Amino acid sequence: MKKALKFIIGLVVVLVLLLAGLQLFLKFGLTRTLQTAVLPRLKTETGIDARVGGLSVDVLGGKVLLRDLVVKNPAGFLLNDMVTVDRISMDLDIPSLLRREVILVKSVKVENTLINVVRNKAGEINVQKLADGLPKTKKKVPPGQPKEPRPTEPPEKVPKPGKPVPEPGKPAPELPELLVKAITADATVRYIDLKLDSMDMALDLNVEAYNLNTRKDPDAPWGDVLLTGALGNDSASLVTDLKARVAPVTDPLRPSFDLAGKVMEIDPRLMEEIYSRMGIRSAPFGIGPAIHCRSGVYQDSVVALSMNDIVFEDKLAKKLGGVATLRSLKFTVPLEGTLQSPSIDVEKALYAALGDNAGSILESVLKGIAGKELGLEKEPESLEDAAIEILGKEVKEIGENEELKGILKQVLGGITSGSKGAPVKPSDTVVKEPAAQTNQTEKAKSDPKDLAKGEPSATNEPSPSATDALIEALGGEVEEIGENEELKKELKNLGNLLFGK
Repeated sequence: MKKALKFIIGLVVVLVLLLAGLQLFLKFGLTRTLQTAVLPRLKTETGIDARVGGLSVDVLGGKVLLRDLVVKNPAGFLLNDMVTVDRISMDLDIPSLLRREVILVKSVKVENTLINVVRNKAGEINVQKLADGLPKTKKKVPPGQPKEPRPTEPPEKVPKPGKPVPEPGKPAPELPELLVKAITADATVRYIDLKLDSMDMALDLNVEAYNLNTRKDPDAPWGDVLLTGALGNDSASLVTDLKARVAPVTDPLRPSFDLAGKVMEIDPRLMEEIYSRMGIRSAPFGIGPAIHCRSGVYQDSVVALSMNDIVFEDKLAKKLGGVATLRSLKFTVPLEGTLQSPSIDVEKALYAALGDNAGSILESVLKGIAGKELGLEKEPESLEDAAIEILGKEVKEIGENEELKGILKQVLGGITSGSKGAPVKPSDTVVKEPAAQTNQTEKAKSDPKDLAKGEPSATNEPSPSATDALIEALGGEVEEIGENEELKKELKNLGNLLFGK
């Protein structure tokens, strides 16, 4: 009995020592293993040169801590580091590890991240070059399953014929099935562009993500990502508010997601190359993406652009009929292709927008001219207001009569907008001769003596002028004119003054 008890006690001591040794190894020995074995293999297989200051795991507490992560820039780019992270901490659900099903990660916190996005003088971007070096993957399809699983939330969009598909390659590596309940991160994205006179700006971002997962079940719910921020030294610039829905990630290079939101007050220097080719300048602009990506392929995706205070250089201004400035312009740009090779033509969309908005461009210019000519602090709200203000300046009778200006605005508004019926064309205005006058005219044909005498009579009174006829027609359409004989008289006198009898 004593021997059995000593054996059990010894076994327990050995197990405790093994557990303590494992704990010590996971807490202090993983770093060396990671540095000498894992990261060198990562560089060989993917081209990613990463360094880690420390990695520790607390099995009993379910804690994982990664310190001082660094991803090096590819060769040929300014700055040594592309990504640096001070600290990544994870809180794991230990029972989920033992069940060998979906591993539950309760929370992930990423602290003090810096991402350096650099475009060199050759026009290459470091992030894109690193992504281009990653091995291409081909999605594994289990027997009996359709080639493209159809997530149910939101509905999967079926690729259209002719849409590009990701290039075939090696089968995607199997990812462990994870469910990450919550992720929080603070990051600074620094953009340096050596082609744009060494442009250098930093965007401070806050990231929140919920229920991101790598489950293989096609009916697994999608996760949510919220992205907010602004320019580090100017909180009113690069104001970012984006929301994404992310499908279960089974292949990191072929994700499915929906992205929407807005980024406002973007530095127009980012459009310098397009602006220079077209001959355009503008104030800071905004974008509103509506992006749908399925298995790495963009579908029915657009990016809305909102531009303000646009100035056209001489060559483009002549094409637009002499228009040199424009207050605002909104248009959408299609986004096609794949995540690795996107296709977006802002220049083509902008030219099309200028052609499609010729009417609004002309209206904006006319209102601007009216405001300038009249010395108004604020431009007229509509073309009708502009026309009436200009007439009021030139014709005293209009300028001093607010009632008349109101009626003119009503008439012009009905003609331009069609809000009071179909627009009135000159050919549509027919003045019918009264029946009594018609009978008298017929009588005059049989008895011409009245006209020969030259005396005023029912048959030889002066016929109404074109202005009188128009006022009478307007009186039938506009109640305020038809019921006000004094106003009709004033309008007729004004018309005769302006246009003659």
